[in-house]
Amino acid sequence: MHKSLVFMAMICFLAAGADGAGMFRLADTHPTDVAKSHLEEITAGPHVYKVVQGGTMDGRNCRSPMGCGINREGAFVQTWESSRSVRMENVGETDVVDPWLSNGRNNFRTVGEIVSAAVSPGMTDAEKAFALWFQEIRHRHHSPGDNSELGDPVMVFNIYGYNTCGNDSISLATLWRAAGLKVAPARALGHCISQAFYDGRWHFFDGDMHSVYLLRDNETVAGEQDIVRDHDLIKRTHSKGILFPDTWWAGPEMCAMYFYEGEVAGERGGKGDTTMNMVLRPGEAIVWRWGQCDPVKYHGALHTMPTYPQAIYNGLWEYRPDFSNDTWRQGAAGAENVASGPDGLKAEGGKKGVIVWRMRSPYVFVGGRIEAEGADARFFISADGKAWQPVKNNLDKFFPTVGPARYAYHLKCELEGAARLRRLAIASDVQMAPLAMPEMAVGRNAFTYSDRSPGGRKVRITHTWVERSATRPPEAPAAPVYPPDGGEADGTDIVFQWAAARDPDGDAIGDYHFELSRRPDMKYPLSMSFYKLISRTRDAIKEKDPDTGKEKVAVKPQYTLLQPGLLSPDQRHYWHVRAMDDQGVWGPWSATWRFTPRGPAYPLDVTADFDPAKGAGVLRWKANAAGRPPARYRVYGSDEKGFTIADERYQSTVGVTKTEMAAWNPWFPANFIAETTATELAVLGCGVDAPAANKTYYRVVAADGRGKRSGPSDYATAPRPVIYTRPVTAAKVGAEYRYQACANRSLGDLTARMRGGNQVSGYFDIEKATFTLEKGPAWLRIDAATGVLSGIPDAAGKTAVAVTVTLTREVRTLDEKALAWGNEKVLSTTVERVGTATQEFVLDVQ
Repeated sequence: MHKSLVFMAMICFLAAGADGAGMFRLADTHPTDVAKSHLEEITAGPHVYKVVQGGTMDGRNCRSPMGCGINREGAFVQTWESSRSVRMENVGETDVVDPWLSNGRNNFRTVGEIVSAAVSPGMTDAEKAFALWFQEIRHRHHSPGDNSELGDPVMVFNIYGYNTCGNDSISLATLWRAAGLKVAPARALGHCISQAFYDGRWHFFDGDMHSVYLLRDNETVAGEQDIVRDHDLIKRTHSKGILFPDTWWAGPEMCAMYFYEGEVAGERGGKGDTTMNMVLRPGEAIVWRWGQCDPVKYHGALHTMPTYPQAIYNGLWEYRPDFSNDTWRQGAAGAENVASGPDGLKAEGGKKGVIVWRMRSPYVFVGGRIEAEGADARFFISADGKAWQPVKNNLDKFFPTVGPARYAYHLKCELEGAARLRRLAIASDVQMAPLAMPEMAVGRNAFTYSDRSPGGRKVRITHTWVERSATRPPEAPAAPVYPPDGGEADGTDIVFQWAAARDPDGDAIGDYHFELSRRPDMKYPLSMSFYKLISRTRDAIKEKDPDTGKEKVAVKPQYTLLQPGLLSPDQRHYWHVRAMDDQGVWGPWSATWRFTPRGPAYPLDVTADFDPAKGAGVLRWKANAAGRPPARYRVYGSDEKGFTIADERYQSTVGVTKTEMAAWNPWFPANFIAETTATELAVLGCGVDAPAANKTYYRVVAADGRGKRSGPSDYATAPRPVIYTRPVTAAKVGAEYRYQACANRSLGDLTARMRGGNQVSGYFDIEKATFTLEKGPAWLRIDAATGVLSGIPDAAGKTAVAVTVTLTREVRTLDEKALAWGNEKVLSTTVERVGTATQEFVLDVQ
């Protein structure tokens, strides 16, 4: 049985008195606001009921998606919130065991529930891993705190809503393990990540940076060793979450952390038995509140501050024992020499009366106060029920920001002589994560109350909210423009376009949210390059307001992919879009549209071989059977290992190695070699003169008969060193002779290391070439560093010359276990010989 009652009401919370407990901050107000409340009486469980919210605005449509937040770009943008509070109170006479109120989106009480919220029956291990990662990044952002708390997924989802990389790698690993996956750490400097094992290989998911990288097939999630080997897998994909804008520098910065080559080892996981279970005694209540104390109260750690304190909400845990009958005794942890009567509690017969209450909550306590009515009652507080300290009204000092996280404490009342305790309210502030609270939205909201009480219960739930109609959300975009729904896209260099959203109030459109997936249910995106706010892309138009001088951002109804090859041809894809007006209100999603891109796929089996006898190196590859048949191929080369193909120079960074990489600072050179219709090309040797040829690494791009290009292939590595310059074989007596021998080598990648206690990035793995003159005339000299042969012949004749080049590189051995937690510990440093090559020729002096 239940009773429902909806009525207009004023919203109020316990506010500060003279004790200085602090006021409670709520959302702003507007003339259209109408405060509402709904009361639900519950005597049986589970119990399902509905609450209708009017107006046009709510917390969900006034909130952006969750961002990473590491670059101060924001955790999430909340322009307004309609929910104010939900109070769940035991108004019966027996304990209520493990009560919960679900709106269908906050069932995160246990690790099992968090897993079930993301994982559907019949999912493959690959789908489970991706779904759990995507759920994780939509419920947490990057912010520091107590490391002993923030690796626990139940605490992260329900209490904090944030953590940093090491803790998040533990949290995500705990969920994967609960889903039956094997988990291990990745190795990165200054960062911590977990990877999951399925389908016979490891797969890398960065929950902290909201990043995931696909192999060239645009389906398989890359593993740590994949991205260590080929940094371009990172550079072609958006990192750092949906609120972080597209930039030229983010990709190289992300790449630098990944350089450790070695078998994946170790395990990762954390505490998996935490629950949000609770017991409400008669007169006890939990209050979810959408707002925070002023100043905000939170649990943290020494020398840390939350990056986004506005993303911390303060709920209330309240206990009001009823002294009018003896039911208060069952809620006390102990009571000695206490009598109760019409005038409240008092000490018995000249003795000292003592009552102890134990306060316990699944949410961390961050403050509180006592509201007592009576005379001369003395109160004491204790963490363990043994060591006590006196308190008055304000309990905040007992819950400092830094210190042990407290989920329980004891409160003692002493009564002597004429002392009386007529009424008592113990109001404890708790910390809550905003996205795991039972919020409402405009329209019909279904709530499910449940508990595990063995007998009857009597619970009262009170919702308070505000209905606002200051602005109406924009309508869903009506139709796609390109690609057409159910149609095809010509190539994978797509500019997605859709009909501009219509706003019923005539407001301008402030943003669009674009999602693309291989799944028709749109459960998660293909990658973070397809989970985008258009205001953070290159399709946004930024200009200064002439009146205010502030930057204004206008968005087009389109999203331009940054390069071809991010989608696989002949595969069906799904996408949808929603719009936000310039008042910060999001509209509904469009229908889900589908399309199939057509075009060539990236070439396969790319190899580079060198024939010393012929002095020629040839790059060979195979056409990909997927997609349109290639009509020609474009070949690219570089000495940078995980290089990005470029027809023109482009801006990037060389880190601290500005001297060593002076020719690349700040513009990296174009690396296009040539175009061919064959499936091979000479790229290395004395007869190859193309500007980007004679390099160590090569990629190939396919182009079809319409000129549509594929993405680049995996890179092939040529033998090295190879002296590829044609020797100068003629000289004159008395005239200076000069010839520079050049050899290919590897520049490695932009990587990170520690210098002077700071993490820096640079090209630290550049191979050193040392040239020696093995044989030649006495007058001939060689510069060991540059390979320049020079001298002045003193006699005519023919002489055999042999030049040898040796490549070496520094090799550091790092402590793998330390690097798994983002720390650098160098165990040894040696110099490794990469290889040698000799060029022989006959010098004819006339």
